[in-house]
This record gives sequence, C-alpha cells and structure tokens, in this order.
Amino acid sequence: MDWMGIGVLIIGIAFAVLVVILIKPLKNLGDVTENLKQTTAKLPHTVESVTGQAQLVLNTSNETIGNVNQQVNEITPLFQIVGDTGEAARSLTHSALEKSANLKTRTTEASGLSRRERYQGLYGLLSFLFYLQQNKKEIKVKADVLNK
Repeated sequence: MDWMGIGVLIIGIAFAVLVVILIKPLKNLGDVTENLKQTTAKLPHTVESVTGQAQLVLNTSNETIGNVNQQVNEITPLFQIVGDTGEAARSLTHSALEKSANLKTRTTEASGLSRRERYQGLYGLLSFLFYLQQNKKEIKVKADVLNK
C-alpha cells in the first residue's frame, strides 16, 4: 500500500466514526422536525379558532356598546328635564326669598314707625292694621308665592 491508500483508509475510518457519532443527533433532529411538522399542521386550525373567538368577542362588545349608546340617548332627555326643573325651583325659591325679605323689611319699618311715634296699646294696633290694609294685595301675592 502506498501512502495515498493509507490516507484514504484513515479518512474513511474517520468518516465512519463521524457517521456513527452523528447518527443519534441526526435521529433526534429528525424527530424534532417531525414534531414541528405536526405542530405547524395544527397551527392553521388553532389560529382559525382563536380568530373566530376574538371575532365573537368583538361582535358581542359592539352590540353591548350599541345598547349602552341607545340607553344613554333614551335617558338624556330625562336628565335635561331634571336639570330644567332644578333651575326653575332655584329661580322660584330665590324669588320667594327676595319677597319674604322685602316683607320683613316693610313690617320692620311699620314696627319702627309705631315705636318711633310711641303709639301704644290701641293706637299701635290700629296703625298696624291700617298698614296691613294698605298692603293687603301685596301681602296676599307674597303669601300665595310662598304657599306654592
């Protein structure tokens, strides 16, 4: 045998040892590739299922939002009516408060007049009745406003 044959024999033996060593990892690589193939085969079905569920959730939430918007549109006029009623009540209360304050001021003036003029007894009573008679219409209007 010449040197070339010996070199080829050593290379052949080394290649045979390398093949024996790599058989197990290559077999494992083949198993991994087979599992990957099975997983990717299931993937379209899984993605389709997830997409269908997501679409169902989105449709349900769109319907819910539509129902909420409809209910808000139906109840908005009620809130406007309540606001208008509150504003009217505030205005009426303010007006009644002004009128009662004005009446208090006038009755205080009449009381001051009777004290200032030193009317006592019957004269004080007569002057107060005279004052009430003169302002009878105004007092009645104020009393009606307060009773409402």
